[in-house]
Amino acid sequence: MKVKIGLALSGGAARGIAHIGALKALKEAQIPIDMIAGASSGALIGALYASGLNIETIESVALGLKWREFADFTLPKMGLISGKGIEEFVSEHTKAKEFGELKIPLAIVTTDLITEKEVVFKEGPLARIVQASCSIPGVYTPVKYEDMLLVDGGVVNILPTNVLRRMGADFAIGVDVNTRATIGLEPKNVFQVILQSWDVISRQGAERARKDADIIIYPEIGDISKMDLKRARELLRAGYQATKEVIPQLKREIKRRKGIIYKIKRKILRGL
Repeated sequence: MKVKIGLALSGGAARGIAHIGALKALKEAQIPIDMIAGASSGALIGALYASGLNIETIESVALGLKWREFADFTLPKMGLISGKGIEEFVSEHTKAKEFGELKIPLAIVTTDLITEKEVVFKEGPLARIVQASCSIPGVYTPVKYEDMLLVDGGVVNILPTNVLRRMGADFAIGVDVNTRATIGLEPKNVFQVILQSWDVISRQGAERARKDADIIIYPEIGDISKMDLKRARELLRAGYQATKEVIPQLKREIKRRKGIIYKIKRKILRGL
């Protein structure tokens, strides 16, 4: 019986570029990804990969990223930036209008400000939902969708390994791009205050995600901030190296889950 492998990608703004390095290492090791769950920048990278873009193209896009692509400033009613740039970016690069057009099943985590609850999308307008999941409160304008007001999925679930379980994953891999980042210096402006506050949320959320993961990969982010797109090459390398280090362990664990003894134990546990 095939082992269904799921990959959860955490939020982390610019640090999410490290996810691309992780994906590259997994692909080189021929570890198939059967489903992806992502929050915030993890949702964006997940959408690009799930659309069928090859990893080299995604790498190239990441190395050319500029914040002006995502920083369409607006009158500060509910956010300083409208976020339309994110929607346009996803539409341009994935060419997918709906989740159903993706090559790999994808779940995107958002937060509804009205109900104060997590909302997980597996269908609907892809680019708009990615925009919602990336909408950092106080920076980006919330996304109005149906009867909801959606913001960053990282508010409620920064590393959605539990979503993978609900999708049917037998083996859940998480990539956490925040825990191994060093604490920043004293913030100097409102953006730094917001983003450093998110570091606190990120670490707490990633800790909760451990119980639903078989393994979590921790790229060594160091002092790279959530805003530092100029260090994209370092982020790619950090994600790649951290994943390469755990490939032998991943292969052993996946092989073990294919064994008859493990399957019998799992059936027994499910029957309890």
